[in-house]
Parts: sequence; C-alpha cells; structure tokens
Amino acid sequence: METDRSRVTVDIRRADFDRSILEQIDTGCDLLVLDWKLETPDARGVLDTFRQNAPDTQILVLSEDVPADDPVDRGADELLVGPHSDEKLCLTIERLLLQGAYEEAMNEFFRLSTERALLESERQSDVDAADRYQSIVCNLNESRRRAATIRDELSVDEFNRSLRQLFDK
Repeated sequence: METDRSRVTVDIRRADFDRSILEQIDTGCDLLVLDWKLETPDARGVLDTFRQNAPDTQILVLSEDVPADDPVDRGADELLVGPHSDEKLCLTIERLLLQGAYEEAMNEFFRLSTERALLESERQSDVDAADRYQSIVCNLNESRRRAATIRDELSVDEFNRSLRQLFDK
C-alpha cells in the first residue's frame, strides 16, 4: 500500500502464524484484512475471534470469488471479491479506516454531549461543576472539529455508509 498518497495514516502489521492468533489480537487495531481462503488458522475462526475480542476493529475480507458462506453475515464489514486492482484495495482500506475514525469521533462527541448535559443540570442545582463543565465544553468543541475534518475526507457515499453503520450500533 502506498502510504504516502493515502488519506489516512497506516501502520501495517502481519500475522505471525507460528504464534496463536489470540496472542496477536490488538484491540487498538483499526482494520483487519483477512484472506478468506486462509486455512491454517481458519479464516472463519479468525473472523469470529476478532469480532468477540476486538469488536471495534473493521474487518475487510478478500476472496477470489463469492464465497458460499458470506463473511459479511459472519460480522465482516466489507467483502472485496477479486480480481481487483491495488488501487481498489487501497481505496477500500482508506474508506473503512475513515468510516471507523468518523464513528469513533461521533461516539466521543455523543459521550461528551451527554456529559455536558449532566453537568449543566448539576450547575443549575448549585453543585460546583464549573471547572469540569468548561473542560467538557472544550473537549466537545475539539471532538466536533475532529468529526468535521474526518467527514470532509469522506465522499457522499462513504459518509452515508458511515452514518448507517453508526445508527445501526
């Protein structure tokens, strides 16, 4: 992947098949690219394990043909059927990473909005929450800017897909 032309920062790590997949799962991983023809370990087991242990990780499944057992039905976010160009693969990876980043930014925005509303109630009840309220308002504004920046990177279709996924959760 040509990371110098990418809209997102990419740190690529490969699985070490001499070690247990369970040991290698990193909940901080944003995207798993999984070859559906992988046999040892079984791709279906890897997908299931990631969904259970790292539910926020986006999963892109690559397949040479349309599989009988649909990876999206098992929890994958996207299925890319080959043959496909390197450009198509890179664009799909970028879109999934941007969608994930946007979802994360919006979740933080909603969390901060809720906390601000609670602090407003406490302030009205004469509870001393002014410092915490100011901190939340600053964080909320920063979260709003971050979400807007990510949203500007998404095409209309990518943005609509991100919103559908966000509301589905």
